[in-house]
Amino acid sequence: MKNLFLVALMAIIFAACQPTSYTITGTIEGVTEGKAILQNIVDGRPAPIDTAEIVEGKFTFTGTAAEPELYLIFVAENRTPIVFFGENANINITADPANMQEAEITGSEITDTYLAFVKGVPGNDRMKQMDLDYQAAMSRGDQAAMEDMKNEVNELMEEQKAYFLDFIKNNTNSVVGAHMALQAISEFSYDEFKDLVGQFETSLGESKYVADLKKALEPMAKAEEAAKATEIGAIAPDFTLETVDGEKVALSSLKGNYLLVDFWASWCKPCRAENPNVVKAYGEYASKGFDILSVSLDRDAAAWKKAIGDDGLTWTQVLDADGSVANSYGVTGIPFTLLLDKEGKIVAKNLRGPALEEKLAELLN
Repeated sequence: MKNLFLVALMAIIFAACQPTSYTITGTIEGVTEGKAILQNIVDGRPAPIDTAEIVEGKFTFTGTAAEPELYLIFVAENRTPIVFFGENANINITADPANMQEAEITGSEITDTYLAFVKGVPGNDRMKQMDLDYQAAMSRGDQAAMEDMKNEVNELMEEQKAYFLDFIKNNTNSVVGAHMALQAISEFSYDEFKDLVGQFETSLGESKYVADLKKALEPMAKAEEAAKATEIGAIAPDFTLETVDGEKVALSSLKGNYLLVDFWASWCKPCRAENPNVVKAYGEYASKGFDILSVSLDRDAAAWKKAIGDDGLTWTQVLDADGSVANSYGVTGIPFTLLLDKEGKIVAKNLRGPALEEKLAELLN
């Protein structure tokens, strides 16, 4: 019991000793006056927190950080900010305006983690040198040297990506890792990213970074759901949209024929180029049990109707102006097509040109 009491007492003393505000003191070499602007990142953009006067090369910010987060300080007219993680601590910064990225920052353990990551990125110096070497090779027309450097850059970028991802996976207890994860979303599969978000939430709780990670996970979850719903062998999700005449048509009402669901738009050049192939297939197989439902993503109804007439699209046309159906189908580019059997099951995806007729011949001849 006595030991438990001592542990509890030490925890209370430790918590009481934690700073509840920050003091950020900066020294800018060679800058005697002007303003320093402290910013954080809100919705992906810098947002001002405070402004301090530079007096004899020094400035000071004081305040309270609700939680650790990435801060930027812009000094006078310099467009390159000092980047660090702000937290409730006494933070000291010494910077040279000619090289703000190499500012010396002490007093923040979280910033120490961030700076160690930045300094550890492999190949940074080599990348800078290759930029100069590439310009020199280009000026003298040395194609072989340029190609060699392109290959080396690609290798270095892969090495840097691996370093980046390893850092994230090994720092799920840090806001630095969470910040980096937000920059690398596209490098993860849905399952990988979902697992990472869970790890960050366990470690960081209600951090703004965890909230941002959860928000980023939402469209990935929807895309994953759409991908599964439109796999070959799945029953295509039902939807109802309006035709040119304002009549509502449900996908399920067209069961009984092999059906091509064709997402397109009047402004989509590849779609318009593909339309003659679709028209040809329809003319050949409509009498044998083939039908089409074209789903336009146009927002301009007049342009949509004109394109229908110009391209001779005589089958059912519906409009998905807000893209809600396309989103539920995981459509990220058009033209996008699904071929359904008589029961609405997906049997093929994105058949183009002769491939569509070949598949219909296999199914209907």
